[in-house]
Amino acid sequence: MKTSHLVSLALSGTLATAAFLAPRVASADSCSKYTGHIVDQTSISKQSYRGKKRDVSSLTAAVLHQMGLARGNDAKRYRNVKAHFVVMPNGTIVQNHPIEYYLPASNGISALSVAIEFAGNFKSVRGQWFKGDKYGRDTPSSEQIESGRCLLFHLRATMPGFRHVLAHRQSGAQRQNDPGPEIWCGVGEWAKKYMSLDDGGPGFKVTGGHEIDPKWRSWCSL
Repeated sequence: MKTSHLVSLALSGTLATAAFLAPRVASADSCSKYTGHIVDQTSISKQSYRGKKRDVSSLTAAVLHQMGLARGNDAKRYRNVKAHFVVMPNGTIVQNHPIEYYLPASNGISALSVAIEFAGNFKSVRGQWFKGDKYGRDTPSSEQIESGRCLLFHLRATMPGFRHVLAHRQSGAQRQNDPGPEIWCGVGEWAKKYMSLDDGGPGFKVTGGHEIDPKWRSWCSL
């Protein structure tokens, strides 16, 4: 599908790992340990990444990404990541850019979205890691999954038009495993089920992107 379809959407109104043992339903109280302690790096991040300001009410989507590597849990080591938010391995959320600023982070779906990066190099549905010897062979932590869910819950209270959760895969020609099945099922599919967010449906992609792999959708039990 073309980018215009995203615009029309905007206008129309049992995993074996411990990573998916997070609570099924987020709440302000249960999420406060993450969203109540977001590390604000907006004053020290790479501001040249920022484009024009946007009306927050026009934002309709969050796009999930994986970094392809992790840099530990020192927030400052993530300040040059081109994303509005980074979820570190310990679940701490780092905010690099105010959501009202456009970032060229998600290809053809950047204009109406907020970019969320998960620190780590996560496997594909084939059980393979991209250059694992160099970038590591990571599994999303339970804290990352819970924090990612809580961040979406937080954005719902911040973005009145928030209706879509998308994968970078859907817009990036070279991003077939972005964010990967573990993040997508643990956070994206969870948000569809428990927050009634929409991923555009089977087949949805923008120019150059790839539809969500059906195996991602059934990777975990929710």
